[in-house]
Amino acid sequence: MTGLQKFGIYMNKLLTIDALFLNEDRHTHNIAVLMNGKGNYAYCPIFDNGAGLLADTTMDYPLSGDVHMLMDNVRAKTICDEFDEQLDISEALYKTNLKFNFTKKDVTELLKNAGVYPEEIRNRVETIIFAQMRKYSYLFSSV
Repeated sequence: MTGLQKFGIYMNKLLTIDALFLNEDRHTHNIAVLMNGKGNYAYCPIFDNGAGLLADTTMDYPLSGDVHMLMDNVRAKTICDEFDEQLDISEALYKTNLKFNFTKKDVTELLKNAGVYPEEIRNRVETIIFAQMRKYSYLFSSV
């Protein structure tokens, strides 16, 4: 319909990002393509990752909770409720199409410079990203 030949690879990249950052809000209304005035389609930049990194600290993922237990409670919404299962299916069909080039040092430096956020939030984000980097180490050029 769109003429886009590599939509599966696009979806693989999207699901990879969601798994790494625990974005629980990837549903069918958050998957899109762009169409110009001539009816030509293009891949849409990946958007709506605001529910990642246990961002809902007021209801689902309180700051007082154990971050590792909370991470275990996050559920995907795209294909099934398990990020690993979605990624396994996607990689079985389309292989791994996305590698990350940032390191733990990069994360620490970026968060150190994000002073607009409270230290408690920055520490939590660092814990989450480091845990995910360990879990999905094959997605990194170097960790």
